[in-house]
This record gives sequence, structure tokens and C-alpha cells, in this order.
Amino acid sequence: MVRPTKSVKTLSKNLTKEEIMIREETEKKLKGADDNITPPKHLNARQKKLFLYIVEELQASGILGNLDVYILGTCAIAIDRLQQIEKMINKDPEKLFDANVMRARDKYTKDFFRCCNELSLSPQSRAKLGNINYQVKAKEEDPLLKVVRGGKK
Repeated sequence: MVRPTKSVKTLSKNLTKEEIMIREETEKKLKGADDNITPPKHLNARQKKLFLYIVEELQASGILGNLDVYILGTCAIAIDRLQQIEKMINKDPEKLFDANVMRARDKYTKDFFRCCNELSLSPQSRAKLGNINYQVKAKEEDPLLKVVRGGKK
């Protein structure tokens, strides 16, 4: 099975500077603006709260754009529904043997994991993003690179 293509910011494979620059420019154009990341109106209050929490936590990564509203909405719904199902099961453990409940749980779990993959929410993805952000910051602060670029020390 082929893995989905990842953003150049989250890649660990070695690319030339030119390849990285071209990919970054292309991804920036395709990402679009990030000035209107608001919860869709069809979400309930809990789902909107989850949506805003995810957006807030991912804001520093700079990976979200306005087009991500749809996947963020799906993720918020999946989390909310999973929580509701788990509450039902906790109240009545016999629900573990209810095929419809377990089928719904499986469906929303798959939706959630798919959203995690799309939004880089897994611990591995976050670690990779953290490392990349650290490397970018270190390059920006490197005095030698500042001089080479023509900036001040």
C-alpha cells in the first residue's frame, strides 16, 4: 500500500535545496489562505469546542489553511461521537455486545485515525513537526547564515 504524500515540512528524506524550495512554493499556493478557520455551522457546541481546540493546538505548526475546515469538522465530529459511544458503553457494558454500537464505534475510530493522519496529529507526526520547526529556528538564528544572507549578526 502506497503511503500518502506528505508536506515537504514533514518529510525526513533528503531533498536538494532547490527541490525543497519548489515544493514549499507549490504547497503554499495550494494551501491557500489561513484567515478563516472557523467551525462549520452544522457542528454542535461540543464539536465546535473540539474544533477550536485542535485549531489552537496546531496554530504554531503553520500547517492549517482555510480548506482544512472540512477535515477539522470531520475530526471534531468523530471525536465527539466516539466520546458519546464510550459514555454509553461505560453506563451499560452490555453495549459491548451490541453490533450496531460497536460498528459505529469502529467507523468513528477509523474516521478519527484518518483525520489524525491528514492533520499530522499522531505523536510521531508532532515530533517530526517539532524537529523541523527547531531546525528552521536554528537556521534563522545561526549568525554565520545571517552574515551569508546579508543580514546583521
